[in-house]
Amino acid sequence: MTNLLFFYENLLDESFSQTDLGILYKAIPFEQLSATIPSPRGLVTGQGRKSWFDVSGGIGLMILKHVMGVSDRMLIDRINTDWSMQLFCGIRLRPGERIKDSNLPSWWRSYIGQYLDMDAMQQCLAGYWKPWIKDTAFSFEDATCYESYIAHPTDCKLLWGACKEVYALNQLFRKQLKLRKSRSNYEKHKTLFLNYQRCRKKSRRKERKLRKQLLGFLYRLLQLNDELQARPATHISKRKATRLKTIRTLYEQQHNKAFGDRNPQIKDRIVSISKPYIRPIIRGKEIKAVEFGAKVNKLQVDGISFIQRLSYDAFNEGTQLVDTIYLHRKLFGKCTHHSADAIYATNTNRKYCRQNNITTNFIPKGRQKPALVEQSKTMRAALNRQRSTVLEGSFGNEKNHYHLNKIKARNQSTETCWIFFGILTANASIISKRMQQAAAQIKSTAA
Repeated sequence: MTNLLFFYENLLDESFSQTDLGILYKAIPFEQLSATIPSPRGLVTGQGRKSWFDVSGGIGLMILKHVMGVSDRMLIDRINTDWSMQLFCGIRLRPGERIKDSNLPSWWRSYIGQYLDMDAMQQCLAGYWKPWIKDTAFSFEDATCYESYIAHPTDCKLLWGACKEVYALNQLFRKQLKLRKSRSNYEKHKTLFLNYQRCRKKSRRKERKLRKQLLGFLYRLLQLNDELQARPATHISKRKATRLKTIRTLYEQQHNKAFGDRNPQIKDRIVSISKPYIRPIIRGKEIKAVEFGAKVNKLQVDGISFIQRLSYDAFNEGTQLVDTIYLHRKLFGKCTHHSADAIYATNTNRKYCRQNNITTNFIPKGRQKPALVEQSKTMRAALNRQRSTVLEGSFGNEKNHYHLNKIKARNQSTETCWIFFGILTANASIISKRMQQAAAQIKSTAA
């Protein structure tokens, strides 16, 4: 029996609008968002491989990634078999037609990450979502860390990883020069590292000894690498050259730590060879004292979150309050109430809020007027409750349900893109529910 659903456009669109993805689709201004990103060259000229998606479809792919929470390959498999996901991305596959390129989500993430303008996109989203956002004069602020998917770094792990990479590169150079494999002490140092890793209790003495041994081995490997690379018959890819440059920086940092000051403060410390832009973010939590990833300072209005600052370097969020209020005014206009954590309650921030008639949840300094004590206490309690439940709850919601627990992107631009669209998807799901409730209310009133 033939399914008539796929032969009538109006019937198909009506069926799509009633699905969960169709409801979510209405909450996202795809045309406005895609206008901030230029079309790929192949899409304009028609040359190269077939362009399955336009920019709107690429944005749809990014959102579907966080809605479904699956890998890129599984996402393409789902699109091939789910007509509602196809319509969400603006395509319709003919019977028997399939998308075979499982790297499309990764390609679009890389492309959108290059041209991502968060400020322009957030302005488009705020303007589109305003009818479903109440109490726009109330704002909330806090910071969190979206961790990157890397192994917990230690000095010995990093040095041994560097040794493995340089050793493999040296063997590649020798193969290009048609030389036999080098008789280095690779197996010896591998055994030393594995024996150390098997130790249940790793004393500082053992760690210091192994670190110096690996530093010496890495120094000899880098010297050999320079000799081989100087020959004209050897060549290296741009990616491996960048990785080698990172390893040299890592060696300098670890050498200064081992043979320089006892407790040196390492600037721009490398904690991952594959992701050299990642820095340790000290959070002071009981479970995780240090996190590795992007630190994000967020503005939230009526449960909808916006990124005020995203940085892979640690920063003091207490200095961001003025910029956050400026972002609020830029997106929604007047700000009368602002709630933030105790770290934001600096004298500079207090003075700014007082001069601009902004009520905060900060505990007041000095003696207060008896008539206003109870009123200000009630207001602070209400603002604190909203911040500690809705805002801090949104962090866990995004990390647990929208694929932001461990960011598995490979470079800085794609990781930023991953975080932005994860937060956008969480916001869009809230707006879609509000739109659905408003439509149901209008329908019930009309009846």
